[in-house]
Amino acid sequence: MAEEKKGQNQEQPQVIVGSMPYRVSMAEVDAYGVMYYSRFFELFERGRTELFRALGIEYRQILQQKQILMPVVEAACRYVAPVVYDDLITLETAITNIGTRGIRFDYRVLRDDVVLAVGFTQHIFIDPQGRPVSFGKEVVELLKSKGIIKDVQLVEEPAEEQQPSQEGITDKLKKLITERVEKNDDGTTN
Repeated sequence: MAEEKKGQNQEQPQVIVGSMPYRVSMAEVDAYGVMYYSRFFELFERGRTELFRALGIEYRQILQQKQILMPVVEAACRYVAPVVYDDLITLETAITNIGTRGIRFDYRVLRDDVVLAVGFTQHIFIDPQGRPVSFGKEVVELLKSKGIIKDVQLVEEPAEEQQPSQEGITDKLKKLITERVEKNDDGTTN
């Protein structure tokens, strides 16, 4: 990640944000020269991998040493404006929620401070046999030990309710999109 910063969020005391530049290649655009929609999810994966790496957490290490997998259980992307071949874009990736059994990342794709797309991915922590495991506390403790976050209240998630409700995620995404678009319509940047 090119840079890291700590922000505030109403639902959780701190949000960790990373930013990385990215140049769109010819292989990523469709016949109209616009970045193909599924490529955004590949970009999101790069963003969360690089954010974790910048925080001193590597997926490979988690997989090999801890035997923890983090599959995506829900993903969404709202396309606000086209991304075209050779655009130099910025991907902002934020950890917006860490629970005992899952983690959520939110994303913004920008070109010259103009929001082009926003999205999120929700992940759960599982073992190699596919059983949910509690790993969020370890992630929070690691981030605390590095001085990246201070006190965070980790919410215990009941086993039968590992994922937030669809309505809750949809409302959060709508709020995020609305806030970002309104801020950019006002001419301000984030």
